[in-house]
Amino acid sequence: MKISVFVSITAALAVLSFGLAGCAATDVVAKVANTSFKAVADASGDRVKWSEEDQAWDLGSPAEDSVAFSSDFARNASAGGIADMDKPDVEFSFDAAPFVAAGLDIAKLPKVDGIVYEIEDGRFMYHFELSSDKFSPDAKKSIEATFAELVRAQRARVGYHEKLDHYGIKLGNGNMFEWAKDMSKNDKDIVWVLNPEPFIAAGVDPAKIQGWAFAKVETKDDAGKTIFVDKLLKPFNLK
Repeated sequence: MKISVFVSITAALAVLSFGLAGCAATDVVAKVANTSFKAVADASGDRVKWSEEDQAWDLGSPAEDSVAFSSDFARNASAGGIADMDKPDVEFSFDAAPFVAAGLDIAKLPKVDGIVYEIEDGRFMYHFELSSDKFSPDAKKSIEATFAELVRAQRARVGYHEKLDHYGIKLGNGNMFEWAKDMSKNDKDIVWVLNPEPFIAAGVDPAKIQGWAFAKVETKDDAGKTIFVDKLLKPFNLK
């Protein structure tokens, strides 16, 4: 059975600052974000897959979680300017069982602009709409080529999380995907980061979602002040 919730409210992207450094004159952040992501993709081996049907690159975890990146953010745009959310720009996919066991009813999740929640075939998915940017045809050649186009087109979403020594991409409403700057010095090579607030609002105790850590994460706000924010984290060491 397929259950989905389409979320649409009139608002600009709500960015919950996660301590991600912005652009610099030489844009070292963008450069190293690309090289470090390639290192993670290389370390993932056959867990990196191309989907001809979705025209997207998928990076999986050892536990079969996944993040998929569309090779062209313009491919789901309609004549009316409304994105086809069955063809998301970025998608998270997880085993639905731990979320359902913790009390998840996705119909109760609060609506947020640019996100579709879906449960299908035992998978709990987030569909993210980021933009309608046209990517180079070369993006189809590799996941790192797709990611380089994402960084080029959506640079403001990509940054550096100093506390964890991670790079990351902000996907909206406090949800992120992060990866290690240097896997040889980090035991959290890739991390799925979810905002727990929608689950709490829907009556779920996020501490009871098996396989996920519900924790306060130290970061910095836009003014550079240290703050602590609640997050659901699922990290993996690829080494």
